[in-house]
Amino acid sequence: MDKIEQYYNQTLSKAERLAFEEELKSNPALAQEVAFWVQARAAAQAEAHARRKEEFAMLGQSLTKTKQRSLYYTYAAAASVVLMLGLGWWIYKSQITNYESQINKEWASAYIEKNFTTLNTQMGNSNDSLQIGITAYNSGDLKKAKVAFEQLVQRDSLHAEAQKYAGIVALRRQDYDQAIKHFHALGLRTDLVANPGKFYEALALLHRDLPLDKKKVENLLKEIKAAKLDGWKEVE
Repeated sequence: MDKIEQYYNQTLSKAERLAFEEELKSNPALAQEVAFWVQARAAAQAEAHARRKEEFAMLGQSLTKTKQRSLYYTYAAAASVVLMLGLGWWIYKSQITNYESQINKEWASAYIEKNFTTLNTQMGNSNDSLQIGITAYNSGDLKKAKVAFEQLVQRDSLHAEAQKYAGIVALRRQDYDQAIKHFHALGLRTDLVANPGKFYEALALLHRDLPLDKKKVENLLKEIKAAKLDGWKEVE
């Protein structure tokens, strides 16, 4: 807990902070401990905030018996304090949200690193566009892989593997808009036995992290869990 608090308060050295973040990627127990710490801190802050509001309410009642001028200045001061408390609470909640977002990104990055380092080799002609893209991807040539998969999708928009791999390449290249486009199109398919499109779209949204993306991720994960779509065990 001390290390978590030091990380949150930014009192760790750069090396210690990087080491902590690396451990967070591969240590589920630490991730759970961090999540518990964040929730506990938020709950304590909320309780303190509620207690302060009650104290100011009592203060307001007692001041009704004072002179008008004194009342005015006292309420003005109280209002300023309440405003500062509210601002502090808003800042704290923003920090919590940003920290939770960072944890989600770390989880998504760990999944991508574990599962998207290489693509499964397909049986067939080595000159096939799909195989050319896979070979290029596995050798680290993401630019060549992108061209191969994108061209295949353009020729055959129903080629699910090409659509999936084009999205994965875009995700690895941090082209999140393009990755989301491919995964969303894949996720709309209802004719596939296995379809990770919605789960992969959630991963890309977590990394893009635009203001409305968090809600989109929540909706996708709820749908994935409810329908037990590909990836549902990862979000249990």
